[in-house]
Amino acid sequence: MRFLPFLLLIFTLQALAAKKALVVVSVLPQKTIVQGVAGDLVDIEVMVGKGFNPATYQPSPRQIARLSRAVLYVRAGMPFEQSWLPRFTAVNPAMAILDMREGLKLLPAQGHHAQDADPHIWTDPELVKQHAQRLRDRLDALFPAHKSRFDENYSRFAARLNALDRELQTTLAPVRGESFLVYHPAWSYFAHRYGLKQMAVEHEGKEPNPRSLARLIETAKRAHIHTILVQPQHSAATARVLADAIGAKLVQMDPLEADIFSALRKLAAALTAQKS
Repeated sequence: MRFLPFLLLIFTLQALAAKKALVVVSVLPQKTIVQGVAGDLVDIEVMVGKGFNPATYQPSPRQIARLSRAVLYVRAGMPFEQSWLPRFTAVNPAMAILDMREGLKLLPAQGHHAQDADPHIWTDPELVKQHAQRLRDRLDALFPAHKSRFDENYSRFAARLNALDRELQTTLAPVRGESFLVYHPAWSYFAHRYGLKQMAVEHEGKEPNPRSLARLIETAKRAHIHTILVQPQHSAATARVLADAIGAKLVQMDPLEADIFSALRKLAAALTAQKS
């Protein structure tokens, strides 16, 4: 029996040694990207879970505590990061930070001041690929023993993104140049990539006033819009009013869905269905 505490200590040390490095990301689509490059070599945690709004999110004490063992934090440019990231680094000064917007050609957030960049780069497969390459380089530097695995994973992930991009180019060719209407303007990069025009109900994070809503109704009618995209993180009340006014249907489309591939295919299907 005297050896039991010693054996428990050995098992505990082995369990600790077997723990994978922790990478933390801000929103769910980033998890798909990290998994695509890192595979099963790291653990991944997401700060803003399903259904939560990154504009108003407040990390839990447990999440803050977990950051103390994170090796890398991949920021997305979401509003909550502005005030919380300094606190994250205070908890873990050794944690590396990678901004997923780094080195990319960014678009201004629609309806905001020009200096505010739209963070939703995962809606463009080409931008995802460019970010994934920088993520691979950072992981190579942090974990050189796994460099060949990261490089192989990236190559496979990039090939999947290239195939998705070709598929979307073909699917969306019939609606190129047309407009689509959303509540919250989260699809700017998608629209830019595939030659579409995104119109938004929300302006600078605010509901439209009656005059703006009337103008939007007229614009939507002229554009022959029959579908309004709404997302689960925002109220759809104003979108319903607009839908009734122009005879459109509401379609829920989540730009924060974890599976980037599925989300973009669903969006393409909704936009092409609008034409039929």
